[in-house]
Amino acid sequence: MARLRWQVLAWCLPPWLLAAVTPPAYERVYPSPQTRELLVQSMRDTPGTRLLYGVLPLPGRIGQLVQWETGTYLLFCVSLMAVLLVTRTMRADEEDGLVEVQHAAGVGWATPFAAPVLVCNGAVAGFGLGVGLVLTGVARFVTEMTVVGAWMLAGAVAVTGWAFIGLTALGCQLYRRASQARLLALVTLTVGFALRVAADELGAAWLRWLTPLGWRDLAAPYTDDDPMPLALCAATCVALVAAAGALYAHREYADGYLPDHSADRHRWRIHGYADLLTRLSARATLAWAVAVASFSALFGAMAGNLTGLLEPGSATGSYVGKMAAGSPVQQYLSLLTIMTALLVAVAAVQRINVVVLEERSGLIDVDYAVGLSRTRLFVVLGGVAAVEAFGLLVLSGGVLAAATGSQLAEDHAVGRAFVFTVSQLPGALAAIGIALAVVGVAPRRFGVVWAVLAWSVFARFFGGLVELPTWAQDLSVLGHHLDVVGDPDWAPLAVQTAIGALGAAVGQVAYRRRDLPGV
Repeated sequence: MARLRWQVLAWCLPPWLLAAVTPPAYERVYPSPQTRELLVQSMRDTPGTRLLYGVLPLPGRIGQLVQWETGTYLLFCVSLMAVLLVTRTMRADEEDGLVEVQHAAGVGWATPFAAPVLVCNGAVAGFGLGVGLVLTGVARFVTEMTVVGAWMLAGAVAVTGWAFIGLTALGCQLYRRASQARLLALVTLTVGFALRVAADELGAAWLRWLTPLGWRDLAAPYTDDDPMPLALCAATCVALVAAAGALYAHREYADGYLPDHSADRHRWRIHGYADLLTRLSARATLAWAVAVASFSALFGAMAGNLTGLLEPGSATGSYVGKMAAGSPVQQYLSLLTIMTALLVAVAAVQRINVVVLEERSGLIDVDYAVGLSRTRLFVVLGGVAAVEAFGLLVLSGGVLAAATGSQLAEDHAVGRAFVFTVSQLPGALAAIGIALAVVGVAPRRFGVVWAVLAWSVFARFFGGLVELPTWAQDLSVLGHHLDVVGDPDWAPLAVQTAIGALGAAVGQVAYRRRDLPGV
């Protein structure tokens, strides 16, 4: 648990903060059911919002709005945390040889399975406990929030995380590589989301029992507050972990039940390190492209309904006006493209993290043994990340412009959708430069890069709501873009590009001089 404490804390703090600030914001903007009547009806009628969040319960009390919107983010956060923690502590440790070291030190055969399960379950329980405590505190100030509803939502979050712990543990027994187990768990998460959508759109409530992402709707926090479904779901989580434990007890060490097809038997004709890196990252890049395109298409299709809620003088418009300036189209697209740019930045930063992972596993020595210089490796890695970021931004901008154009034609919506997205490339370059600097100076502190991205999201989405100074909100690698109307402001983009170039230069100099491995 000691080596995961900062990672778990990084996963927990932003969702807790989101749960704390959202209900009071709803109450300020929509103090009565009458003021939110238009919002509730629009959210129930818009296909895009139903697809993402599900069906908003009636009559649309603040608690119901919170568990519907914020609750969805909480479920996805806890699910992703469970997947990544389990694959890291269970399968990756075995793949890296750490489990063999534990056995050599006298640790029992069951400990490498039981310890990750207990620690990850504890992390999820802490996540849910924090949600319950935060919402309980909020219930003292927001009249339409209840303590019972707070703990029902917290329980739904916890059982969802525990379910994905069990499912991921099963995947770790089927595959021998952590990357394969992680991919299987993420596919399971996607299938679970599709089942939840099918349950909502087809009216088949029984489908919710088949997906952890639908268990929240069975308990109905702030509506029915029924604890019985959560008890049955918790029993299912125990059964999943027990099944994974039975598979673990009978499989061979460092092996899996399914055949390993991760290695290609065909000989590649590689033309340099850039070619090798491109081939190795092709599948991951394709996965990011699908995610970015799907996200852009989904929210572009929602543009027509949601921009109507942002008209000047409306309650929603006043609320969103604290987060973004300009016309309704500008506000919606500027906030939306922050999320697409975030996905691109995460993909680029993960590409830079390859150096840290290769140093940790010893693969970096193989690269240098064949004559690859440190400078060439560093330049190629940064270049591939930058090209990937540019390609994903162009793809996202194109899909978003096409989807938005099917809903909106006024206020330069199509042009803004594309330009707002693509012109955030300097922000991605700044994130890449910061990542390269950390790799060169202190690779053990790579978490700093994730902290920068987390701060950027907070500053852009919640900075106005909590009245952060303008200069603090501008300290972000996200959200700075050009507009197709008026004189473009190039200064923020120039600063971000300079940060990216400076970070890359500092990182390269430090990387050439420091000892290897540095992790």
